[in-house]
Amino acid sequence: MSTLLHDLRLAVRLLLKQPGFTLVATATLALGIGANTAIFGIVNAVMLKPLPYEEPDRVVMLWSHWINWSRTWVSEPELTDYRQQPRSLEHVAGFTSAAFNLTGNLAGGGEPERIRAAQVQADLFAALGARPLLGRVFTADEDRPGHDHVALLGEALWRARFGSSPSVVGSAIELDGTPCTILGVLPASFRLPTEYATRSIAQVWVPLALGPPDPNDRGNHGLNALGRLTPGVTLSQAQAEIDTITREFRRTYANAYDAEFGLTLVPATAEVYGEIQPALLALVGAVGAVLLIACANVANLLLARSDARQKEIAIRAALGASRARLVAQLMVESVVLSALGGGAGIALAWLLTHGLVSADPLRIPRVADVTIDARALGFTALLSLSTGLLFGLTPALHAAGGSLQPVLKEGGRDARVTSGWLRRVLVAAQIAASVALVAAAALLARSFARLQQVDAGFKAAHVLTARTSLPSTRYRDGAATSLAFRNIAARLLEIPGVQAAGGVSGLPLASTRGDWGIAIEGRPIDPRRQPAADWQVVTPGYFAAMGIQITRGRAFADADTIDAPGVIVINETMARTFWPGEDPIGRRMRMGGGGPLTVVGVVRDVHHLGLDRDARAEMYRPVDQFRFGSRPNAEGISSLTWAVRVEGDPTAATTFVRQAIQRVDPGLGLSDVATMERVVSDSTSDRRLGLALFALLGGLALTLAAIGVYGVVAYSVSRRTHEIGVRMAIGARPFDVRRMVLSEGFRMAGIGVAAGMALAAAGGRAIRGLLFQVSATDPLTFVSVAAVLLAVAAAASYVPARRATRVDPIIALRGE
Repeated sequence: MSTLLHDLRLAVRLLLKQPGFTLVATATLALGIGANTAIFGIVNAVMLKPLPYEEPDRVVMLWSHWINWSRTWVSEPELTDYRQQPRSLEHVAGFTSAAFNLTGNLAGGGEPERIRAAQVQADLFAALGARPLLGRVFTADEDRPGHDHVALLGEALWRARFGSSPSVVGSAIELDGTPCTILGVLPASFRLPTEYATRSIAQVWVPLALGPPDPNDRGNHGLNALGRLTPGVTLSQAQAEIDTITREFRRTYANAYDAEFGLTLVPATAEVYGEIQPALLALVGAVGAVLLIACANVANLLLARSDARQKEIAIRAALGASRARLVAQLMVESVVLSALGGGAGIALAWLLTHGLVSADPLRIPRVADVTIDARALGFTALLSLSTGLLFGLTPALHAAGGSLQPVLKEGGRDARVTSGWLRRVLVAAQIAASVALVAAAALLARSFARLQQVDAGFKAAHVLTARTSLPSTRYRDGAATSLAFRNIAARLLEIPGVQAAGGVSGLPLASTRGDWGIAIEGRPIDPRRQPAADWQVVTPGYFAAMGIQITRGRAFADADTIDAPGVIVINETMARTFWPGEDPIGRRMRMGGGGPLTVVGVVRDVHHLGLDRDARAEMYRPVDQFRFGSRPNAEGISSLTWAVRVEGDPTAATTFVRQAIQRVDPGLGLSDVATMERVVSDSTSDRRLGLALFALLGGLALTLAAIGVYGVVAYSVSRRTHEIGVRMAIGARPFDVRRMVLSEGFRMAGIGVAAGMALAAAGGRAIRGLLFQVSATDPLTFVSVAAVLLAVAAAASYVPARRATRVDPIIALRGE
C-alpha cells in the first residue's frame, strides 16, 4: 500500500509539473469518457432499466396483421376468444385511448379540463402488476356496463388538481358529465406499453365495460390488447398456439378475414424501445469509436512524453528499479490521468443528458428518466480505469523497455527514438475511425435533408391544432355531434385573424388510422381479398385550414348534410390504386355495408404515418354524413382535432380558440394543443436527435484526429531539427522542407482514409435502417468525407511544416 501511495504522490507531482500536457490529456479523455457516459445514461434509461411492470419479460402485446396492415388492432369477439382460448396466455385484457372533459375537484369546482384517459379491462392491472399509490384498482364486477362509474387517477393529475390529498379516494368527479367514484391513484411511472413514445399519456383510467359481443360481428377492429405469458411458456410456444387459433378463425369466419390475417405477440420491451434500439446500438458503437480515438491520442502524448523522459527512466533503472516497477509507476500516472478525465467526463455527460431531457424528443421512450445515476457513475469509474490501462500500457512498456547505454551517454540526441512508427500507426487508426464516424454523420445529414424535402401534403406554417371531444351524455347521436361541430367551426372563423378552420378525426403525423373495406360499384367482391382504404372524417373547412390541395373536383360544402346524397373525397394514391388511368370523379362506391357514395373530389396525398412512410390510399367523409351504423339515431364521430389557420403566430390564438369552443359548450376542454410545425418536428425528432449526436461525435472524432496528426508531425519536426538544418545548409529550399513535412502527414492520412473507407462501408450498412432515400455506401458522401479528412490532415500538418522552414541552419548545427 505504501508503494502505491508513493506512486500516486509522484504521479500527481509529475502531472502538476507539466500542466499543459495534463490539461490536454484530461480534456481529450473527458470528451471520450463523457460522451460514453451520456450515451450509457440514455441506454440505461431506455433499454436496461426494467419496465415498471411485474416480470416485464412475460408481458406481450397482441397485434393483428392483414394484407394491407402489418400491425393493427383486434375486434371485441377476437378479444373474447383470446381471453378464453389460449392456455399459453393469462390476464389478456383489452384497452383503448379516450378523452374526457373533467370537472370537479375536492373543492367541488374547477375549470373544465380535457384529459387523456385509458379505458381498460380489469385484468390489465393483473397483467402489468399495477400497484396503486392510494386505494385500489377496479374489479371485474366493476368492469361491466352499468357498474362502471369508477375511475383511477394518475399521480400527476392527483397532485395538480387534487393537491396530493389522500382523501381523494372515495370522492367523485365528473367525466363528460357522468359522476365517477375515485378508487385510487396510480404512480407516475405506470404507463401502458403504447404510451412511451407519445405525448398523449393517460391521466385517468376507467373500465372498458364491454358487453357480450356478437361472435359473428368480427369486422370492427379498434381495441388494443395485451396479456401475460403463462409461467413456463416461451414466446415461440405461445405464438404457435395463437397461430392455430387464428387459422381456425379464417376457416370458421371465412368472409370476415383475408388470407393473411393473423396475430403477432410482441414482447412489451420490444413494443417500448424496438424502433429506437438500432439507433441506440449505433450510437454505442460510435461513442466507443470516439473513446478509442481519445485513447490513441493520449497514448501518442504519453509516447512523446516517454521519449522525453528516457534519461530519467534510464537513471532509475540504473539505480536498481526493475522493469515491472517502472511499468507500474507509469501505469499509475496513466490511471490518475484517466481518473481526472473521468471526473471531467461526468460533468460533460451531465450537460449532454440535461440538454437531451430539455429537448424532450418525442420518439425517445422514457427520455425523462435519462440521468447520471449510481449505475452510470459505476460505469464511468470502470470505464476510466479500463481507459487508463488501455492507453497507458503500450507507452509504459515502451518507456521501460529501452537500452540504458545509449540513453546515458552525454548528450541526449544520440538516444534512439523507436516510437515514431507506433505513433504513426495510432494516428492512422484515429483517422480511420474518424472517417467512419464522419461518414455516418454525413449519411444521416443527407438522409435528414431528403426527409425535410418531402412534400407532406399540407402546409404546416401558421396552423394551430387542438383536440376536443363531445360527451355522449349530452350529445347522444350523430345529429347532435354534427350540429355542435358546425357551431364550433363557425365560432372559430369569427376569431380575428383566422383564415380557415376545420376538424379531422385523426391529425396527420400525430395519430394512427385504420382502414375500412370498400366495394366499388360494378366490380365483383372477393371477401378474402376485399379492397380497403384508410378513412378520415372531416368538417368542410379542413382542407383549406391544412392547405391540402384539391387536385380534381371539389371539397366538402355545408350542403353535404345527412339528407344530401352521400359524397366522399379520396386522395391521389387511392385514385391511382382503384381507378388507374381513369377519372374517379362521379364514380360510386360503398364503405363496408353503408349506402352508395359518389366521389366528388381528389386531394393531394398526405403522409399521415410519417414523412418517411409512403402515403396510403385514404378517403375522407364529411362529418355531417358519417354515422356508425344505419339507424336514424346512430352515433357519429364525437372527437375531432381542429386545425386553425391564422395570419400570424398560431400560439397567440390558443386562448381565443379555447374561448370560441367554450362559447358553444362551457363544459368542453382542449388537449393536444400544438402548432402544426411542432407536430411535424415531433414526427422527425428521433432522426433529428440521431443526426445531432452523430454530428457531435463526428466533430469530436475529426478534432481529435486533427490534434493527433498535428502532434505527431510537430513532434517529428522537433526531433528532426538537426536533419532539417543540414538539408537547408546544403541548399534545400523552404518549399522542399514544407513538402517533406506535409508528405508525412499525408501518408498517415492516406493510410487512415483508405482503412476508414472500409470501416465507413460497414458502418453505413449498420445504420441502413436509419437512412432515408440515401444509399448506405453513397459514393458522393464517401468521396466528400475523404476530401474533408485529407484537408484537415493537411491543415494540421501545415503549421509544423511552416515552423520547419524557419529553422536556422547555424543554430541547428551549433549543437554539433
